[in-house]
Amino acid sequence: MLEDSNQAEPRFQWNPDRTVHDLLDVVEDVARDYPVRDLRWTVLHLYNASEDNLKRMKSLGLIWVVQDGLYFGGERLAQEVGVEPARRLPPIATALRMGLTVAGGTDAHRVSSYNPFVALQWYLDGTTIGGTKTRNDAEAPSRRQALEMYTRNSAFMANDDDKRGTLEPGKLADLAVLSSDYLTAPVGEVGKIRSVLTMVGGKVVFASGPFRSLGPQP
Repeated sequence: MLEDSNQAEPRFQWNPDRTVHDLLDVVEDVARDYPVRDLRWTVLHLYNASEDNLKRMKSLGLIWVVQDGLYFGGERLAQEVGVEPARRLPPIATALRMGLTVAGGTDAHRVSSYNPFVALQWYLDGTTIGGTKTRNDAEAPSRRQALEMYTRNSAFMANDDDKRGTLEPGKLADLAVLSSDYLTAPVGEVGKIRSVLTMVGGKVVFASGPFRSLGPQP
């Protein structure tokens, strides 16, 4: 399915891996007549991506967007594909080793939590909302990689990497001061991290605790 977007690039929502060859065949046909590598086309979901199809995506310059749907549905996937095959899904570490651009995010808020730290914890530990660890650590990104998936790579996917995604001179001052250190907090506590000070475009839009006085007035 092609997702409608205000951005110029198409975003293909696709599951499962056994049929994604149909999509990749079409993209390869297009690429024969028109270069697509630099267009930042994206494939969303595809949680059970095979290594062969990840390689095809890499060669086409496609971006793989791994959302946190399996945080809510990992047990169901394990029932469908088997417990052992599910331990490698989604194969985030494999894709990153290939050099594939992997972006992060949540699914639609009707079916998923908007909380980025819930998604970040799931990337790291592969444990579902029901407490079942369906994916092993071999396919987990590092903490830095998971954060870059959610920030830098997602901004790149949206063609906004010249404005946001990293904290650099000339970019928007979008930042948050967190309740604990994402890089050192116990993995099982990452989902409980909260912002105590949030800035968008250099303007404070939320403040609590020691920063409460800096917050916007009611």
